[in-house]
Amino acid sequence: MKKESKGTYNPTTEEVDKIKYVYDEVKYMFEISTDSYREYNERTQAQFIDDSQKRANSFIPTKESQGKQEWQSNFFSPTTRNKVKAQIAGIANNPPDVTLTAINESNKISVLRAEAMETMIDSSFTAGENNPQKLMYLDSWNCSINGTVVKYDSHNKIKNEVKVVTGYDYETGTVEFDKSEQIIADDCIEIDIPLESFLVRDENIPDVQDQPAVAWVEYMDKDKLALEFSKFKNFGFVPTGSQLVGEEEQQLFFKQDWSKRAESDKYEVVRYYRKYGYDGDMYRIIVNGVLILDVPLLWGKKKKFYPFSKTIFEPFANSNFFWGNSLPNILMGEQDVENALVNSMTDQSFRSVTTPMLIGMTNKDDFDLEEDYVDSDTKIYVQDVGQVIPMPVNGIGQGDINMLKIIKQGMESDSTDQVQGGASGSGSTAREIVIANERAEELKGLFYIMITDLWLQKYRLRGINILMNYAMPRVEAVVGEEDAESLAPIFKSYRLTDIELSNGKIGSKQIEIVGDNTELARPFELDVREEESRMNGEETEILQITTDYLDDYEYQYRIEPEGVHQKSRALKLAMMDEKMQGYATYFPEKFAQNQAEFFKMFAEAYGDDPEKFSGGQGQDVMQQLMGGGGAPQEQGAPQEQQAPDTAGMGQLGNLS
Repeated sequence: MKKESKGTYNPTTEEVDKIKYVYDEVKYMFEISTDSYREYNERTQAQFIDDSQKRANSFIPTKESQGKQEWQSNFFSPTTRNKVKAQIAGIANNPPDVTLTAINESNKISVLRAEAMETMIDSSFTAGENNPQKLMYLDSWNCSINGTVVKYDSHNKIKNEVKVVTGYDYETGTVEFDKSEQIIADDCIEIDIPLESFLVRDENIPDVQDQPAVAWVEYMDKDKLALEFSKFKNFGFVPTGSQLVGEEEQQLFFKQDWSKRAESDKYEVVRYYRKYGYDGDMYRIIVNGVLILDVPLLWGKKKKFYPFSKTIFEPFANSNFFWGNSLPNILMGEQDVENALVNSMTDQSFRSVTTPMLIGMTNKDDFDLEEDYVDSDTKIYVQDVGQVIPMPVNGIGQGDINMLKIIKQGMESDSTDQVQGGASGSGSTAREIVIANERAEELKGLFYIMITDLWLQKYRLRGINILMNYAMPRVEAVVGEEDAESLAPIFKSYRLTDIELSNGKIGSKQIEIVGDNTELARPFELDVREEESRMNGEETEILQITTDYLDDYEYQYRIEPEGVHQKSRALKLAMMDEKMQGYATYFPEKFAQNQAEFFKMFAEAYGDDPEKFSGGQGQDVMQQLMGGGGAPQEQGAPQEQQAPDTAGMGQLGNLS
């Protein structure tokens, strides 16, 4: 675990004071996080989250703990879990569309910088194995169930020794490999923070960026700790709880502050962030009493940011409370009554089928013998049949069913039903689909606002992280050169695929970072590379920027109004059909003159390539689709060709 001998850990008095300050702050934050709050109905945060998760998981206590007999029903209705799924179904598949505006101190807007920054952010969310749709689903799921979701966003760059296999013999199992230190991670990361691990300084400040200080407390094993911090200062001095024996040594490493929380073989990693204070902002990392990092807050230049985004499912009556209410907690009352009714009605049904018997004392001995067979044997001999009658047991009545319906209606008023989920309407016209979507948007608007606000925060933090790291090179040796002085900086590239390019086609947009001492490619050189990509079957736009191109600009983020709502293919096609019918009905001459363009729009909406239709076939098909409407085709005047955009993405190489 430890590095080779670095001597004895001997922090300065100033470092000891810094460590003590952080542990005092964390102690206070833990204390307020374990208080009971009336917002939680006099429960602690841990109890509130535990109850919410149990209800979402349909957790069933044992019969013994509830005092139930063996024959009684023990059922927990999955209504809460179903309501969670219905609540997030309309938005979980579609991350919101975020757009940027780049403005400098002179209020000059740069469209190209905004496009470059937007491309880099979007590509960071889709690079590698990242799946924005999955992240959106998990964010919505966690927020609904726990009431609050906190995300950490940063840049992750890790070097480690890698064994590259150069040969393997399948018969003998012999392996040949080379060892070298390589970059195994160099990208932006997003981590969902367990709520019990995230601490705030003031529970009555709702915005995480307004908090005076926050802390993230994480527990790691030695391998994970070494992977993340092995190259940090003082890493080699970090002990485990079992390694500290002497009283003086325990005091030196502040064991009394972390040993009760960390297991003997684990490491408590305290990340402490503060914006305000007598000595300014700070970012400190302490592992088992050892100061690993002590720097100013890294995120932001003049205006500082915590690397955390946070949103809630629904506010409590005290809207200033940092933590949010959860859907399982909102449904708690109706859920408990529903469970009681369903279990009671199930018991009634069981008793009405397996009816207890009222037996006269004359037949007592006979039924003691026949008891094991009373439910299945067709012949039971008794001395006096008149003293054997079924016990009167009421089955399920209409009143029970009506009560269950009332409870169901109450739960749907607290969440969503099929109509509120946008399932109404036949879907045959665009207007019906729009009305259904608008109804869902209105009734679930609160959650839309909260989850889009989370993504807006995430995009802002991702932009800050990219600005901090896009200009940092990945240094590699020039081919054929072994002199250390000949190392050339190689910068990270950003690539966004399957998007609409400036020419209207679907392809990839690539951002390349060029060092200060490297000449930007000339426009025609980028054009040649783009044409080569087209010949290989992929539309590509290439953009080159220098390492300072994005500096000195402020980036403002906003959510596109319809970006988060369910984007229905049925709606898109229905609107296209109605649009074509409208043009053909009200503007037949314009429709006839521009049928080629209309056909292109129609084919693309249905996923077809207009170019595969040759000659006039496309127009004939369009006339058939539109019922033969419209005037005969006329030869329109040739349109003027638009001048090429000299400031296009492929030409940005000259705009450093």
